[in-house]
Formats: sequence, C-alpha cells, structure tokens
Amino acid sequence: MRNELTFESLLSEIDAFLKLSQSDIVKASERSIALSRIIGTLQSVVRLDSKRASEMSERISALDANAVKLTQSAINYKRGGVLSADWARFAQRDLRRFKDELMAFREFMLANSDTFKSSMRMCKLFSDINMTRLIRELHDAQAIGERTFVLLTNYLAQNSSPKIKCSETIAQLSRISTYLSELHEIRKVGEDAQQK
Repeated sequence: MRNELTFESLLSEIDAFLKLSQSDIVKASERSIALSRIIGTLQSVVRLDSKRASEMSERISALDANAVKLTQSAINYKRGGVLSADWARFAQRDLRRFKDELMAFREFMLANSDTFKSSMRMCKLFSDINMTRLIRELHDAQAIGERTFVLLTNYLAQNSSPKIKCSETIAQLSRISTYLSELHEIRKVGEDAQQK
C-alpha cells in the first residue's frame, strides 16, 4: 500500500483488490485487513452530513466484519487437514462478500467524490504539521496562555515528536484550531467593544 493516501490512490488499491483471484485466499486475507484499516481512517477525515456519515459508518463496519471473517476462514484454510477443502470454500465465499462490500464502498466514494477529494487533500495538507511552530504561532497570537505554551513545548521537547502523521489527531487539531480562531475573534470583538 502507498504511504500517501489520495482519492485516486485509494481507488486504485480498491480496484487492484477487486481484481484478485478467488483462489488467492491468503493474499486476499492479508490485504483485506490492511485495506479495511485504511478505509476506517476515513471516518475521522471525511466530513459528511449525518445521513451520509451514518451510511459510511455502516459500510466501514460491514467491511471490517467481512475482513475478519475472511481472515478467520483463511487461517483455518492454511491449517490444512481433512476440512481444508471446506475451509477453502468458506474463504472464497467470504472473499466474495468482502469484494461486494468493497464495491459498494467504492460506489459510495464515487457518489461523494468531491467531499472525499477535498477532505483527503486537507488531510494531506495537515499531515506534516510542525507542532512546535504551530504552538509558537498560537502563543504569539495569544490563543493559548503562557502556562499551556510551556507545557506543550516541554512535552514536545521530551517526546521529540514535532510532526504528526495520525489522521485522527490531525482532524482533532484542525477542529481545535478552528475553535481557537473563533475564540481569538471573540476576544478581539470584546476588546473593540470595551474601547468604544
């Protein structure tokens, strides 16, 4: 799988999986888990209205459940033994179900392609956030107090991780940044009102 997740790269990963042979159970099992994890991260990245977000959540849950079933069937198939042929049939059935769910998710992505593309682009923009610089800018803009600034700076210095790559953390930081911007505007309006 590619490190940089874009709309197009995810579609090509999905298409590549859909082309896997029904007899390639072990490879499909491994890739199904990886693919369902990647797709699962989209819940915290892609912003949809409540109805479509609920639909996306249901589709992702179905993908996860079918990936687990496929993996379990593949594990039993790899064990061999007298029931190996039966487990192969179960695994092929589970692979078909996973592919059906994956195709449905692909169609959902295409139906909401503008939202997916813009959200994934924004996530890519925020994926290399320099936390030290961000904290310094927030402090300079008086969006955070001195104590918070010192605590965050010390934490980053101790953990030596000034860059964030987790999509969920990035989405949370984006929301926090929005709230801090609004707070800064409110403070500015309050100060302007007091001066009048």
